Amino acid sequence: MNHRERRGFTLIELLVVIAIIGVLIALLLPAVQSAREAARRAQCTNNLKQIGLAVHNYHDTWGSFPMGEMPGGLSPQVGLLPFLEQTQVYDSFNFRLGDPANPAIPARWIWTHPATITVGRTRISAYLCPSEIYTEYASDAFQFWASNYAWNSGTWYPRLQQWDGLFGRSYGRNNSTEATIGGLPNNALNMISFASIKDGSSNTLLCAEVANGPLVAGAARTKVSDCYEAAGVTNTSTVQDAVAACNQMDWTNGPIPWGGTWRYKGYAWVEGSIWRNWFNSIRTPNQTCCRAFDWWFIMKPASSYHPGGANAVMADGSVKFFKETVALPTWMALSTRVGGEVVSSDQF
Repeated sequence: MNHRERRGFTLIELLVVIAIIGVLIALLLPAVQSAREAARRAQCTNNLKQIGLAVHNYHDTWGSFPMGEMPGGLSPQVGLLPFLEQTQVYDSFNFRLGDPANPAIPARWIWTHPATITVGRTRISAYLCPSEIYTEYASDAFQFWASNYAWNSGTWYPRLQQWDGLFGRSYGRNNSTEATIGGLPNNALNMISFASIKDGSSNTLLCAEVANGPLVAGAARTKVSDCYEAAGVTNTSTVQDAVAACNQMDWTNGPIPWGGTWRYKGYAWVEGSIWRNWFNSIRTPNQTCCRAFDWWFIMKPASSYHPGGANAVMADGSVKFFKETVALPTWMALSTRVGGEVVSSDQF
């Protein structure tokens, strides 16, 4: 009988096969990552749709939008909980809490009250974008969760000396007084409704993505993770001057407020304020966030870890993806409720 000699692969053949497999993996990985990001972006869009629907249901029930700064310093996210099938969490808040130092005085900041800490630690999935990279608890005593979705407070408070969006302060300009805000009665922003949107609900931003801060002092930076100190910006600065000062910041090594310890953008989801859960439009999406001369006048843009832009839900409930390249005048016009601007869909 004839016996045929068995031959294995030569070294060159093995190297060729390995090289081919490596090339295929290199081609496949970006496609897999792209598919995963598409799924995450779809989930993020769905979250914003839920939020938009919840706001409409809230409006149908109460005749107005949630307050930007609810009594006790609470956020609109708190007011929306019953409309997001989170009634149990909402009922866990004690809205009648007094000041721990003086129980006879109503608490100005319910969200930090010891009786509500457990509620703030609740993870609300509708408030979290799957593309967010910073999802750990903050390294402080509260250990609250953050939110990736922030509310439209308008262009920039110093521009018109008022909150010209849909959400803003209910208290005075400082925490110790309830004076009028830029000529508006103290409770004016508590009564914003669809009737207040003269620019049209389809042309007015409601809520947009804002990337969280890393919540811990030593975490690595990204372009959209932190807010930075902007030198020379005052309450009389023009939009152009304020934007120019912010553009001069280098996010890789620019100064972070409070000696680099303030990294709590978006944290906690229970607090209603511009540095936690609102945004403004003086900066276009995915630009750097800058702190001006006052915390309430921070320049905080919409931002995300989606490539090229960020999602936002309009007041009519539609969700759109806004590119980083959107023109600043167009972006600012979309944030005002009674600005009178004419914005066509082909501008964004």
